[in-house]
Amino acid sequence: MTAKKKEKQRQMMTNDSVYRCVCHKRTSLGPLSFHSNVNGRLITLSDGGRRATRDESSFRHGLVFSARPVQIQEKLRLRVESSTGNWQGSLRVGFANVLPEETKLPSLAVPDLTDSSSMYAAALLPEDKCYPGSEMEFWIDSSATLWTRSSDGTTFFQTALNIHGPIWAMIDIYGQTTAVMLLGSEKKGLLGTYRSCPALKHTDDDNCVYGDIKKETLERLNKPMSMQIHESDNTGTEAFDSEDCVVCYSEKTNILLSCGHKCVCTPCATKIYELSRTCPLCRQCIQPIQFS
Repeated sequence: MTAKKKEKQRQMMTNDSVYRCVCHKRTSLGPLSFHSNVNGRLITLSDGGRRATRDESSFRHGLVFSARPVQIQEKLRLRVESSTGNWQGSLRVGFANVLPEETKLPSLAVPDLTDSSSMYAAALLPEDKCYPGSEMEFWIDSSATLWTRSSDGTTFFQTALNIHGPIWAMIDIYGQTTAVMLLGSEKKGLLGTYRSCPALKHTDDDNCVYGDIKKETLERLNKPMSMQIHESDNTGTEAFDSEDCVVCYSEKTNILLSCGHKCVCTPCATKIYELSRTCPLCRQCIQPIQFS
């Protein structure tokens, strides 16, 4: 494929839904999920493309990539969801300069990808850092150094990645690690912290969800408040009942967000904080939710 064709493909991909912001914040890095079309043959994606699970029948074939390129110093947060004692070895995390669609997917990241002539780099994480519930973050910096950080400390090593071109996150769900969850990403900037926004589920269904939130609900909440308030039925009543959760419409509101809006129920408040940390009405960042 010529350089011109590659560039055209990248531009076409940029218009895809996995690149479009759904929270409409200036500080958004865009949605972050796993690539829906390029992954190991034993991988299954769920939770809007943010959870990747490898079948336990083998310790191989667990490669996954990010759906979009990541930025320099964008720190990706990851949680180990499950593991098994049937195999040895554990999670590998890293980055690639090569388009995932152009990758001839092997069964392992190390050494099958990292020893190739293409641009790949991966760090092997110790088994004692990859137990279920453990969280970590990893990123590439401006000197092409790959960093990993967990509760046990920070590690790094120099890579040969080209930091001036697109870079995709690469994760090998290997050995005893059988499932991981992308928790989002953030990047420090001069004017504050930029964060990823939740990704829409990879589906063509009109009732696709974001987490457990229906697409039609997202579209409604993305409208300006003035439009929401003035949308009414023939009787002139408001478009939503202030006592009903504006996300699920099935539970009563019982959580007061830090922005001052009492508009969601407990389950939806938890999910909103985990996914976007923004109020569904005013889009302000919300503080950790205190449950009484």
